[in-house]
Amino acid sequence: MTFNPLRERGIPLDKQLRNWRELNVTPIDPDHADPYTRCRIIAMNGIEVEAVMFSHQMARHCPDTEIKQQLARVRYIEAQQQKAVNWLLPGLASVLETTLAYEQVAVDLTAWVARMEPDPYLQQAYQFGVLEDFDHLYRYANLYEMIEHRKAEKVVDGLTEVMPGPSRPICITATPSTTCASPYDSALRPPRCRSCTR
Repeated sequence: MTFNPLRERGIPLDKQLRNWRELNVTPIDPDHADPYTRCRIIAMNGIEVEAVMFSHQMARHCPDTEIKQQLARVRYIEAQQQKAVNWLLPGLASVLETTLAYEQVAVDLTAWVARMEPDPYLQQAYQFGVLEDFDHLYRYANLYEMIEHRKAEKVVDGLTEVMPGPSRPICITATPSTTCASPYDSALRPPRCRSCTR
């Protein structure tokens, strides 16, 4: 059974308020938790932060006071949700361990998006992004081993390739002017979804 958010009834905002006991979640154990659990937490935290930021920007540009008040209520609940999700990440992880986890999310998520993109031009842009993310992962893995004298493979549990060492050779033709992508034209590339292709 899959979760379809469009078929689920929402929870009223008044019933979503959390007290401090409910916000005080137990963080995952970084040594025993699956690395993809950490990746899911990081991705969900990013979604929650973006929801709060979008609501804030919409309220700034909305002249209707009633809508602003409703957005403020929703934003308050979303901020609580974001805190609960973010606090699942352990505070005892080093900055470099957290950075490696964020780069693992970037590599895996961008690779998945590139694989699923039907448009060849956009797919190529996403694939370039994956290479950049891998480069960051390699550099942080090298720094992690130099500073903390521990293997980066332990952080990603071998699920994402980490090759610490000298940086990848940079393609000679890659210059700032050649890495600029053309703007997305929705008239030329209509949006696609699974329900549209059936």
